[in-house]
Amino acid sequence: MVRDIGLAEELAHDALVTALERWPEDGVPDNPAAWLMKTARHRAIDRLRKRKLHERSEGELTFEIEAQLMSVAPDVEAEVAAALDPHIGDDMLRLVFTSCHPVLSPEGRVALTLRLLGGLTTDEIARAFLVPEATIAQRIVRAKRTLAAARVPFEVPDADQLEVRLSSVLEVIYLVFNEVIRLPREATGCGPS
Repeated sequence: MVRDIGLAEELAHDALVTALERWPEDGVPDNPAAWLMKTARHRAIDRLRKRKLHERSEGELTFEIEAQLMSVAPDVEAEVAAALDPHIGDDMLRLVFTSCHPVLSPEGRVALTLRLLGGLTTDEIARAFLVPEATIAQRIVRAKRTLAAARVPFEVPDADQLEVRLSSVLEVIYLVFNEVIRLPREATGCGPS
């Protein structure tokens, strides 16, 4: 039904957990296998509905945001590049341009930026990307090694390189914003106190 063995396994696991919680109170049904299958199927339907709703909402929101951005500033990158003084003595800005260097993969850029600038732990980043912590740890280590091997300087690029590098920085900022808003509230410190 879900065409994904991992998801099917997870749904079966959830159905078994539900059975372990409910059967001691309600009793074991006449056909336990059918009960487990029905429960897993209902969970699969719920997930598919949520996914479709999310995709529809995301598409509508993306369209709205893109329309607003195009009406406000058709060429934001060029305006920012023109306004940015390459000799700004800001360590955080230099760190942004270093962690978003084009020699890194987009996944490496985002993971490194969330770690270095966002102050998130490897575990928090992994939860945001829905991947194992070891995967994010490896992305961060690989990104640091790539920067070291490429001898990337800790600096804001010169004006001739700024436009190319700026698009990479803006891409990461966009992806970071999307990831951080999906983090659990307690991970970002925005939860109720």
